[in-house]
This record gives sequence, C-alpha cells and structure tokens, in this order.
Amino acid sequence: MRSLKTKIFLFFVLLLLLVQSIALWTLVKGNDAQEQQEISNRLNTAKTIFTEQFNSRRDYLAAFSETAAKDYGIKDVFEGDTRSLLFALNNHRKRIDADLAMAISADNIISAQLQVIQVNNNKTKVQKGSELGKIFKHTEWLESQEKAHLYFLDGILYQLSLSPLTVGSSTIGWLAFGFEINQELANHFLEITHLQVDFILKQDDEWLLVASSNPTADVNFAKTIVEGKTPEQYIGIGELITEFDNQPFGLAMYALRADIVEVLQKQWWQFLILAFITLLLSLASAYLIASSITKPIKRLVKQARMIAQGDYQQKIDLTDNGELGQLANEFNVMQQAVLAREKEITHRASHDPLTELPNRNILMKYLNQLIIEKSCFQLFHLNLSRLKDVNETLGHDVGDWLIQRTAERLSKISTFDLLCHLGGDEFILIIKKQDQHSIPELVNKINNSLENHCDYGGINLQLQVRIGISSFPEHSNVDKTLLQMADTALQSARKSNANYLCYDKSLDVNSVERLNLINDLKSAISDNQLELHYQPKLDLKTNIVTHAEALVRWYHPTLGMVPPDNFIHIAEQTGQINKLTQWVVSTALKQSAIWRSDGIDLNIAINISAEDLKEADFYDFIRNAITTNNVPENKVTLEVTESAVVDNPEEAIKLLQRFKDAGIKISIDDYGTGYSSLAQLKQLPVHELKIDKSFVQHLHEDEDDRIIVRSTIELAHNMGLSVVSEGIEDDFSLRWLAEHDCELGQGYYISRPKPTKDFTTWVKEQLSSKAEKG
Repeated sequence: MRSLKTKIFLFFVLLLLLVQSIALWTLVKGNDAQEQQEISNRLNTAKTIFTEQFNSRRDYLAAFSETAAKDYGIKDVFEGDTRSLLFALNNHRKRIDADLAMAISADNIISAQLQVIQVNNNKTKVQKGSELGKIFKHTEWLESQEKAHLYFLDGILYQLSLSPLTVGSSTIGWLAFGFEINQELANHFLEITHLQVDFILKQDDEWLLVASSNPTADVNFAKTIVEGKTPEQYIGIGELITEFDNQPFGLAMYALRADIVEVLQKQWWQFLILAFITLLLSLASAYLIASSITKPIKRLVKQARMIAQGDYQQKIDLTDNGELGQLANEFNVMQQAVLAREKEITHRASHDPLTELPNRNILMKYLNQLIIEKSCFQLFHLNLSRLKDVNETLGHDVGDWLIQRTAERLSKISTFDLLCHLGGDEFILIIKKQDQHSIPELVNKINNSLENHCDYGGINLQLQVRIGISSFPEHSNVDKTLLQMADTALQSARKSNANYLCYDKSLDVNSVERLNLINDLKSAISDNQLELHYQPKLDLKTNIVTHAEALVRWYHPTLGMVPPDNFIHIAEQTGQINKLTQWVVSTALKQSAIWRSDGIDLNIAINISAEDLKEADFYDFIRNAITTNNVPENKVTLEVTESAVVDNPEEAIKLLQRFKDAGIKISIDDYGTGYSSLAQLKQLPVHELKIDKSFVQHLHEDEDDRIIVRSTIELAHNMGLSVVSEGIEDDFSLRWLAEHDCELGQGYYISRPKPTKDFTTWVKEQLSSKAEKG
C-alpha cells in the first residue's frame, strides 16, 4: 500500500467507480423523465412536421391558383365553350397534379369541374365533377379574402384554394385547385413520423373519419385524441383546426406506448454494456499509466527541485535515451527560451499578427485610461472599401498585402495618438481633442495618406476608407459603447455612400427599444394610446392665458409614458408622421371647439413636421379640419422649425404662404438653433418667432443669453413679428421678458403641460382669478 504505483492505481479505480456510480444513479433516476421527454419530443416534432407540410400545401395551392388566374389563355376560353375551358383547366391541374380543379363564373355557377378519382389497381382517372353547371355552394368564399378552404365533395375532403380571375378591374370568375386529404396523405405522415395519422371533419354536428393510415381507425378514438384525452396505453397528440370557414377539422397522431418504451429499454441496456466495457478499459489504462509514471519519478526529483528554485542556468544531466532523456534536453532548451517566449506571448496578446499594430486589447486599455483621466478624445473607426472584391478576384493573400500597406500608410500620420488594427479591414485611430484639429482636417489627412495607388504585380489598387466617428464625453463615457457608436456611424456612412459620419443618436437604428417602438407606433393611434396635453402661453402684458400648445403623449401599454423625443423622430423616419400629425390636428381642433362653446377662447398651436410640408393634400386637410370644427383661422397657429424648410425651400415657402394668406398663423419654433439665419428668416412667411428654451433657462445668470434674447426680440419686432419665449422656469425670466416686450411666454414656471381635463380646470381657475382681480 505504500507503493506510489499502487496508490495511483487505487485512486484511479475509486475515481472511476465513483464517476460510474454517479452516472448510473443519475440515469436510473432520470429514466422516467427521459422517457416522457422522448415521447413529448417525438409528438411535438410530429405535430410540427404536419403543420409545416400542411401549410406548405396550402401556400403552394394559393400561389398556383393566383398564377393560373393570371394566364391569358384560360381568360380567353373562360366564357367560351365548356370543352375548351375544361381542356385549359386540366392543363393547369396537371402541372401540380391537383385532385380537384374548378372554374366558377361571375354568377356563381360552376362552369367547369374536374375531379381525379381512384379506379382499379390504384390507378386514377380524371372525370367531370358532379357539380358541373350547378351553383357554387359556398358563395361567401368568393367575396372573402381567405384563400384556403376545406371542400367536401362526394364524400371526399379537399384542401382548396380560390383565386379571382380578373380582366382589368372586373372579376369574370374564379379558379380553384385542391389536393385530396386521403389515406395517401395519412400514410405519408406515418412514414415520416412513425405515428398513425387520422383526419376527422365535423359535418352537421357529426364527426366523420376522412382518412387514416390505420386500417382499424375509429372516429371516436380519433376524436378522443383531438380532445387531448389520449388513453394511457397510447401516446398521442391532436389538434383541432377551425380556421377553415368554421368547419372543425381534426388531426390525431398516435402510437402504442409499449412500442416507444421498448426502444428506450434497448437503448438503456446498450448503455449499460457500453459503460461496463468503458470501466474495464479505464481500469486497464489506469494500471498502465500508474506503472509508467512511477518508474522515472525519482530520477526527475532533482531536476524538478532545480526548476522549482528558479535556477534556469543549471543544465540537467540525465543519461537516458528514452523519453526522460528527451525531457531533460527539453528542460535545457526551455530554460533558454522561456524569457523570449514570455516576451513573444505578451507581444502577441496585444498586437495583430498581420500588421504588428496594437490590437483590441491595447485599444480597450487605452480607452479605459483616457476615460479614467477624463481626457477628451475622438475615435475614428475606419473600414477599408472594396477589400471583399480584392479577396474574391485576386485572393486573400493580396487582400492581406493591401491591409499591410494600409497599416503602413496610416502609421505615418503623426497627428493621431493611437492606431489599432481590429482585424480584417477595420482600423481605429484616436486623437485627443486638445490637439485642436477639426474633423474635416483629420479626415483629409487620412485620405491624403491613402490616395497614392498600391502597385501589386502591375495592378494598381486604390486605398479608400469609410469612417465612423464618436467622441468622449459627448457621446458616451463607456469604452465599448463608444466603439459601438463609431461602428453605427460607419455603417450609416456606408449606407449613405458618405466618406465619413459623426455619431448621432438618430443613427442608432438598432436598439431593441427603438425597434419595438417602430413596430408598436403603427397601432398606437388605432388602439387609443395617444393623448394630447396642453401647455398654456401667457400674455406677458396682461398676464392672461391666451394661447395653448398641443403636445402629443404616448402611453405605451408596457413601457408607460414614452417621451415625444423618443417617437416623433421614429414617426418621421418610418413614414408615420403624417398620420400622427393628422390625429393631433383633428383632436386639438375638436377640443378647441369644445372650449369655445364653454367660453374659453384660446389660440391653439400645433407642431408640424418637415414631412407634413411634403404632402400634396396637407393644406386641404388643415383647412377642412378647421372648417369641420368651426374654429376661426386666426385662432390656429402652426409651429414649424426652420430646418423643415431646408430640404425644399421653394415649395415649403409657397405652402406656408398659402396658410398665411388663409389667416392661419405661422410660428418659427426653436429659433436660434439649427439652420437659423437672417437671410432664411426674411424669406419665410411667418407671424412670430419662438425663442428656444436653451437661451431662456439661464437668463438670471448668463449675460450672453440675455444679450441674445434681447437682440432676437428687437430683430423680430423690427421685422414685424411677435415673439414667444419657451423654457420660462423662474420669476426672474418671466419679469425680464415682460420688461423687454416679449409678447408670449410658456414654461414650467407658468404651468407644465396638462391633460385636457386638468388643463381645462386650470384655465378656468386662472380666468376666474383674473376676473375677480379685475
């Protein structure tokens, strides 16, 4: 027992026995669960196979019937003699080997019907259907949008698809093709799933056995399977399909439980035999391993001690011609190479093997350090254009050579603080902002470094890149997010065929929340998830509320209140803004009419989008909405940002002029941001300017903001425009703006946007209070 060999062998024996015991115990305990799981998997797989193939037949029929209905040949003979129509119909039927083909005239008469029937020796023949010349018994199908139906004819059930036959805008009839649901189909699924298959159909409150792969099938047994009451001695799964014109159609798939269990038991015994053989082989291997290990142990003790002490300079002297001698020689070689290998490993862990540039590991450490130091920087994500074409035409070796030339040229740009190669055709350049270089200047440096062609074997290859740019701290303070944002900008640059793009949150079209909002916004209006809130505008001379701005709110069923900034831009990008604007206009004007009838006389301000200005009927819609709700034109203000006019200024200005001529007020929203300019402002047919809140929120502490706002008010008055100031959040701003002749003001200090009921109550209280004081 003191022998190391014996101890090693016994250790292996005990370990193997323990492992085998645990495995055997686990398998015994899990046998029942495995059996049930196997049965469940088999049944679910069988049901999935049936569903996919049954639906495939339906889709195939639908596609074929639509194609046949477009055939000019059958249209030519459709209203001609019956023989020609039957001949043309049979030609189409043979293309898909359909079991039933019908032509139905515009007056619902079956003008042609072909039915494939079984004759002796499993042969089939095509004959005229028994309903030829009769009225089609399911005329409601002809007006329905549904194309898939179950058709019962002469005791045979067909899977049928209808398609209208049109000439111009007129429907001259319908074509129908069907596959029989028969024993052949049931046998087909039996071969695939190894489960018996029954098809049943409910007709006049009575279940009929349509077809079965089981010669002794019983309709009541199949009905039991469909209802989920499978007898204990069977396994089975059923499904009741009611989508076919309210005709319950049932599927039952089943087999004897004993057959399945027998297969599992065979597998169980096979595993036990395999486990026993494995145990014997493992024991033999353990004995051999123990013997081979213990013999040279003592001879290597001295060498192990020298290595453990870190003495790599002493050579190991072991005279052995076998593996131990080779091991000793390898120790000597290892001692000389270990330091070099450590350096090589460190270098490889941090550098790309193709270009020898720093890789992602160095990049992430560098980014993290810059973020910790709070050093402002810009990240340029470069993608080499047309590398895939080079790889496909000249080979990957040339592509690698091209990547190396790109790396060499980018390395010569001394402006950047770090150049990394992420692999493939992707490079990262980082520059600290204090170096005071503009983005266009940096992009030009990159492009200039790559502009000279690369000559490879007489072939001139041009180096071009697309660039995505993100900045710290403007865009994010997380290294991985910065990389993701730069990549988002890069992908957008590629899609828009731009040389470079800086990240903007509007480019981030891949967020899960954004994708969910895109899908959910389509049903927000129809599901009554939208609501208008109103924010008052105060006349700063009289301190009376005279205007109200309508602001849309989205109460998402799962996300709660979604801010407008999160979905207005989505609506503009996905083409839903026009529908949203129409809902806001209709709702706001309807509420305005209610207020007027209640003695509340307010001007309603409604925001419109650049996309609205592109709609040909937008002017007519606004005028009709105003007329329908009997709201005076001068009590409606359309707020539009100046940037909305940039895309097509001539058409936009013409449309705004029409609104102004009609007496509707036009307001420039968020003045002072974006594209605002005196030249542009002079051309716009507007009544008022709305000063952006960014200039108003800090009036009490920022002299520059006061200068800007004062100048804007004077400019507007000199041009004959009134001024509205948003973002009033304190008493100083309110009084200061009143003192400098600003006409209207709105902001949280006056009132936050309120739901209709709360706003109405608030306005009444304000007006009543003013009346009492007056």
